[in-house]
Amino acid sequence: MTSRLTDTEIEAQLNDLYAAVPASQKVLSSEDMPVMPVSSSLWGRIIFFILCVSLFDTASALPANISSPVLRPFVLPPPKQHLSRRHKGRDKSFSPRLDVNFPDPCLVQDQDDHWVSFATSGGGYHIQVAVADDLFGEWTHLQQDALPGDGWTSGRNYWAPDVRKLEDDSYIMYFSGELPEGGHCIGVARSHNSTGPYTMDPKPFACPRDEGGAIDPAGFFDESTNKRYVVYKVDGNALNNGSGTPIRLQEVSTKDGSTPIGKPVDILDRIASEDGPLVEAPSLVRTEQGKYLLFFSSHMYTGDAYDVKWAMSDRVEGPYTRGSSPFLKTPALGLKGPGGGTSSENGQFMVFHAWCGKGKRCMYAIGYGLDYE
Repeated sequence: MTSRLTDTEIEAQLNDLYAAVPASQKVLSSEDMPVMPVSSSLWGRIIFFILCVSLFDTASALPANISSPVLRPFVLPPPKQHLSRRHKGRDKSFSPRLDVNFPDPCLVQDQDDHWVSFATSGGGYHIQVAVADDLFGEWTHLQQDALPGDGWTSGRNYWAPDVRKLEDDSYIMYFSGELPEGGHCIGVARSHNSTGPYTMDPKPFACPRDEGGAIDPAGFFDESTNKRYVVYKVDGNALNNGSGTPIRLQEVSTKDGSTPIGKPVDILDRIASEDGPLVEAPSLVRTEQGKYLLFFSSHMYTGDAYDVKWAMSDRVEGPYTRGSSPFLKTPALGLKGPGGGTSSENGQFMVFHAWCGKGKRCMYAIGYGLDYE
């Protein structure tokens, strides 16, 4: 015959069970648990204990760090960030790095440790190019065309180039080229010299004409997986029907940087109430924390609402969660219509344009870092 436990013995075992719950999962200490008369409320206390353990189990399944990341700009480079071997801390005021019309700049560091930037058509050149020894120092606007040939294009309106170094130390340029019949597609050009001249591949890389075409390409090499990608904007707003303007991701060969691998995926699209008619100018990096950080611009580049926003994901294919506020916008830092940004491959710096005079978009450089609040 099994003996029946007394209320006192049951309460003692209950306390022993509670004591065995890991401290990291306890919301209440044993002293904080409600004190009830044993004879009248013991079973109520048992039920309370069971509910507490259930809540502890639920809480233990939640992430330990539920804080939201905040992307902060640094007008001056943080002291631990590498600029170049030649950086001497000159020109510390926040002003344009290039006081010329140099929209949609990109950024690459070549094998000689020089910084090189390319920009949308201007000054009679298909693609503009500038160089610097110091990212935050003086830049030289070269009087040469980085992409002198017409190839499959109309010979005008070359937009938003991006240059990356391939594994054979050659350079690949992704650019937005206008078709002879109108509309833009993504093209590819190549050079063994970082500043060019670049020779165009015979056919476009991506040309979804039924969706409005494609613009604003940017390369990305994921060192964690040894995979290479190109992100670009599907130019749906060119159709003038309120279409989406998704940011599209295409894996490509690590050798030539342009042979597609698999099908492209859309990783982000506009939210009309937040972005206006479009999102564009993607730039993708992987952070030190192993997150994928996607920069993009929204609204029209012609207005003050143009900005640089950001989103993060655990996977390169998404889904991406938007940041709580834009990274750059008017009138922060005295900027007007900042956008068209490109991050350095190490994820520490960005170049972008902002209006700096009548009909002129100058290139700026800025540092950034992620904080968790």
